[in-house]
Amino acid sequence: MYVSIFDLDGTLVKGNSSFSFLKYLLRKKVFPPVYFFYSLCYFFLFRYGKLSIQELHEKVFARLLKGVRLQTVQEHVETFVSEYLEKALYAPTVMKLRLAQKLGHYTVILSNSPSFLVSAIAKRLHVHEWESTHYAVDKAGNLCHISSILKGEDKALYVALMREKYHLPRGHVTAYSDSIHDLAFLEAAGVSIVVNPDAKLKGYSKKKSWQQI
Repeated sequence: MYVSIFDLDGTLVKGNSSFSFLKYLLRKKVFPPVYFFYSLCYFFLFRYGKLSIQELHEKVFARLLKGVRLQTVQEHVETFVSEYLEKALYAPTVMKLRLAQKLGHYTVILSNSPSFLVSAIAKRLHVHEWESTHYAVDKAGNLCHISSILKGEDKALYVALMREKYHLPRGHVTAYSDSIHDLAFLEAAGVSIVVNPDAKLKGYSKKKSWQQI
């Protein structure tokens, strides 16, 4: 058995699916326009190392999503994915996914984007399973807090658990990511492939002679 595991944002899709979904919700007037300013600030702070992944999720959730009905968000997901995915897919990585599927690999998406978004994209791409960030819902059906954030260390643990569950040699697991935040995940796999890597990951991957696409 071989396993191919893909990060989502910046790897299977160009850019950030969560940010694109937020812009879509703004166009649909689900959120007021000022939300775009807040989200843009948070994403820039994260990109330039001023916020951790944990802090980014906490700020976006507290400012934009806390108290919003989950159903309000979910009813826009399928239409968004239909419009977004074909244009956003990064062809070289998708070709790797399709080849893995053709060869019979067990395929997985691991993403720190929210579950309502990752599940819909994973379904469209026909992967075997996925894991993501999860939000909790209160009795009224409103988003109330972040249950878990899927970080690079969590992805590495996922690889370890899969290897243990299926008795896999390390070399039977291939990992794809674009970010230095996924370094633990990439190192946990037997084959590590970087996708349009950020500067830190690009330098590190050259030292490790990892393939780049």
